[in-house]
Amino acid sequence: MAVGTAGIASRLREVIARDRVIDDRTTLIPYMYDASFWSLRQRRMPDAVVVPESLADVVAVVRVANETGTPIVARGAGTGQTGGAIAPAGGIVVSFARMRAIQEIDRRNLQAIVEPGLVYLDLQAALAEQGLFFPPDPGSGRACTLGGMAANNASGPHAVRWGTTSAYVLGAEVVLADGSVITTGGVHSKALKSSSGIDLTKLFVGSEGTLGIFTKLRLRVQPKPPARAVILAGYTRQVAANVRYTDAILRKRAAVTRFAEDEKDVARLWAARSGLAAATALAHPGKHRIFAGEDLAVPLTEIPHTVRRARELGAELGIAVVFYGHFGDGNVHSAILIDPDDADEVRRADELADRLHKLAVEVGGTVTGEHGTGAVRAPYMRAEHGDALDVMKRIKDVMDPKGILNPGKIYP
Repeated sequence: MAVGTAGIASRLREVIARDRVIDDRTTLIPYMYDASFWSLRQRRMPDAVVVPESLADVVAVVRVANETGTPIVARGAGTGQTGGAIAPAGGIVVSFARMRAIQEIDRRNLQAIVEPGLVYLDLQAALAEQGLFFPPDPGSGRACTLGGMAANNASGPHAVRWGTTSAYVLGAEVVLADGSVITTGGVHSKALKSSSGIDLTKLFVGSEGTLGIFTKLRLRVQPKPPARAVILAGYTRQVAANVRYTDAILRKRAAVTRFAEDEKDVARLWAARSGLAAATALAHPGKHRIFAGEDLAVPLTEIPHTVRRARELGAELGIAVVFYGHFGDGNVHSAILIDPDDADEVRRADELADRLHKLAVEVGGTVTGEHGTGAVRAPYMRAEHGDALDVMKRIKDVMDPKGILNPGKIYP
């Protein structure tokens, strides 16, 4: 049954509390955007935003989307950088702002059960009270949600030691495209590992809401380490990257080295690293940092070549680029700095982002190490994955035959 854009909000109000459905244009404006530069230019409003409070609400909304063939996009905090949480074709955006509960922290079994709208930093604060922590650490941790992290298989600097989000999602409650609900990882399981059946949890983690919508996550957590330290090293020139020789590099080539063990000193030094992404724009006053081509991950041996070649590409196109990242696992962030009101500069920045993505694939890397694919990187999926992309598409077609779940993302 087809329902026009004007009627979808009315249809939704039949199945969910009226005040949970938003369709006035002014209030819809923030849902047109995420942190990506791409979202600033597509400027397509969703037809309605729904703010569910329960699994039953989500099921009801998904069923309406399925019955009417309306696109439906799950959204956490909108901190993503790929257009993954916006609706460029219109439709329904599901905001999980009211589903943010910690349902359980099981200290003895090292697990937490949470709703997808829970903010990462709030989970960490609750875990810290019990001497625990959740290892993945995205740079947007003050705002991003656990559902968004799982949808994108997010990570951060600590991934070098602890791994990515997928290693810590033990199971999930998922609403499928027809409104049915499944639990992955075992319906009643609290096991920390399993080799039972196909690992559906891994299938959904990183699928960006294109196969199903998370309504609950069972997370593995860890005891807080008894001690930690931070080393801050400054270099006067680029150093070839090799994790095995980090100690030797620090001893012989660092112009400035600072070591901190005290928690206050650790926090102070780490704050410098945490603020690096925001500080990149200061390197070129008058320019603005845009998120485009910023998340390459390459083999460790290719880091020096990748950074050198990326610098050359920026120089060729007259675009300023600042590099930082998590070089221990090959994640190179390229902060592109431009005047967004200069149409020619925007065009050249787009070309640079395109060439950076292609460079990552050429050197045996990936176009995204931790930020996800979304709409921004979908055009590069064929080059990176080859015929495996066809298998991904077939899975998508089986799971979502009407193509309503986050269309336009991942699969070009």
